[in-house]
Amino acid sequence: MGIMARFSRSAMIEVLGQPYVRTAMAKGLSWRGVVWKHALPNAAVPIVTLIGFMLGSLIAGAAVVESIFSWPGIGRLIVTSVANRDLAVVQTILLVIAASMIIANFLVDLTYGLLDPRLRAKTAAH
Repeated sequence: MGIMARFSRSAMIEVLGQPYVRTAMAKGLSWRGVVWKHALPNAAVPIVTLIGFMLGSLIAGAAVVESIFSWPGIGRLIVTSVANRDLAVVQTILLVIAASMIIANFLVDLTYGLLDPRLRAKTAAH
């Protein structure tokens, strides 16, 4: 969460320094309206990217945590299967992990389209 908070803070500071934020303030919008309608969606794009990358490390870290604390789960199952040379289970687990990463990256791409209308316009034009 520390990485997420630091990244969010730096993204918001960068976005709040942009000219369109000053223009929105000059138009008379409230600070809350400027932050929620103009700054936050633009700052959320790199944050969503970071969430997508962190999901991969979360899945990889599950194997370590489940093995250390003897918790039942997919991480411990893959470690046990590798130790027992059960290749069918290892391949199945890796397929599930790969599919979950592909789905997560697809959801990140869909979220980009929701957050940034310019990306929707480029996609619709092609």
